[in-house]
Amino acid sequence: MLHLNLFIFGCGHHRAAWRHPGSPVERLGDIRYYEELARTAERGKLDAVFFADGQSVDNIGDGPRWYLEPLTTMAALARATERIGLISTVSSTFSTPFHAARMVASLDHISGGRMGWNVVTSMFDAEARN
Repeated sequence: MLHLNLFIFGCGHHRAAWRHPGSPVERLGDIRYYEELARTAERGKLDAVFFADGQSVDNIGDGPRWYLEPLTTMAALARATERIGLISTVSSTFSTPFHAARMVASLDHISGGRMGWNVVTSMFDAEARN
């Protein structure tokens, strides 16, 4: 079975996407923007909304790639949507097993069983140095 997800990543996956005239760079810190995206994905019958996460900041010269912390964002999206799945990255390197499981399980309860966990070990040197 094919599953289609909306992968939300700041204002775009290309490092210059923020420069596009239609890029909503000024809304990156506005939870209503992400709620609108999730509702649109839900209306479009997508299976889930996915937020990646990292443990470091990007080079400021690469443009505004900042985004809200995914687990907190997922709590808001759980309340703003009814059916769509919610998937977030949680690093198994930088989170203890108990705390990671507790955060994801809490969101699973809040969302009515819609939370998914993208388990990663993290991959960038900047994350280890952070």
